[in-house]
Amino acid sequence: MALLIISMLILLVLGVRIAYAIGISALIYITFKTDVSVMVVAQQITAGADSIIMVALPFFLLAGELMNAGGITDRLVRFAMSMIGRVSGGLSFVVVVTNIIMAAVSGAAIASGAAVGSVMIPAMEKEKYSKSFAGAVNAAAATIGPVIPPSIGLIIYASVSNASVGKLFIAGTVPGILLGLLMMVVCYIISKKRGYPKGEKRNTKELAISFKEGVWSLLMPVIIIGGIMSGIVTATEAGVLAVAYGLFISLFVYKSITWKDLPRILAKTAKNTAIIMVIIASASAFGWVISREVEPQVFIDGFLAITDQRWLFMIVVLALILVLGMVMEGGSIMIILTPLLLPILNNFGIDLVHFGIIFQLAIMVGLITPPVGILLFVIAGAGNIPVKEILKDIWPFYIVILTVMFLCAYIPEIPLWLLNFYGGK
Repeated sequence: MALLIISMLILLVLGVRIAYAIGISALIYITFKTDVSVMVVAQQITAGADSIIMVALPFFLLAGELMNAGGITDRLVRFAMSMIGRVSGGLSFVVVVTNIIMAAVSGAAIASGAAVGSVMIPAMEKEKYSKSFAGAVNAAAATIGPVIPPSIGLIIYASVSNASVGKLFIAGTVPGILLGLLMMVVCYIISKKRGYPKGEKRNTKELAISFKEGVWSLLMPVIIIGGIMSGIVTATEAGVLAVAYGLFISLFVYKSITWKDLPRILAKTAKNTAIIMVIIASASAFGWVISREVEPQVFIDGFLAITDQRWLFMIVVLALILVLGMVMEGGSIMIILTPLLLPILNNFGIDLVHFGIIFQLAIMVGLITPPVGILLFVIAGAGNIPVKEILKDIWPFYIVILTVMFLCAYIPEIPLWLLNFYGGK
């Protein structure tokens, strides 16, 4: 196994993209350490991409692209501004609220971060917020996206673990909202301390106008989440519904895009889908090699040698995910680790849906942690802010995500409350 891990790390250090590094290291191991045909790598890559659950992925990515191209993001920002009112650090609150609403459509951190960051960072700088804080709050708030449904990360986890996508979506709602509320608390404390300006005073009339302008945009997440939670549509059907609705309001209601814009939007969605799918497919081959070479019982015994206590196991496995998140992409971590962890989760009686939410929260830390933290680079590009400047003010948000993660880990009722409520009904 050393050859597999070392070859992957060397390739990453040499600057090889994560998807290719994972796939090539699996190929190297199969070639030099087994008598299996190298064709098995191609077979596993194909099998990794061939999942019915993954059909939902391009639809939610396309819905996010339609939101950005259709001017929906700008309307959500204006509505959030009128709703927040005169609160210290009002614009930072707007960032968090807008990301929560955006999350309920695209489910992708990068899409939310780029869309909201490109609008809000210049607005915050204009109001004399520091560049470091503007970058930090935009990067941190974007991590809410993959927790609140419909989450791309949870779709990936479901495809590997066979957990219900619908149940994962419902379970992610409360932790996602809690994440947003605690981030707003942090924004308020920092804004008070530094004397950042309050939001503009808004009257009921202005709120009504902004709501009227943005009501079509606000209905989009309501339709998606409401459809999933009510059981009317599956996750994939919700993605199709999101695309159809986003296309309708962008073309015929807001008239912010034309039919000529669709090829560009579709091409960008296809590119983003392909990037994610290549990573997932390569990670599937990598995970197959690990599962072939490592007996599940050996892995279980290894963890049990460390501890037979469920609470301590949680700490160990979350620490492992956090460390891997510093050097690997989140989807790859899920695909590689989940099959190995499933027998241990069963051994400790840990619910797959519960663990999926914790897993997703742990991966969110990696999105804003160097050297691979891709959200840092997305926000740095969107706001023309050096990454080292963002890191100056992002540490309180690390604490928020870790706090929610551990609360969900040790109080299962937090992620499972809404699911149990719907089950009871």
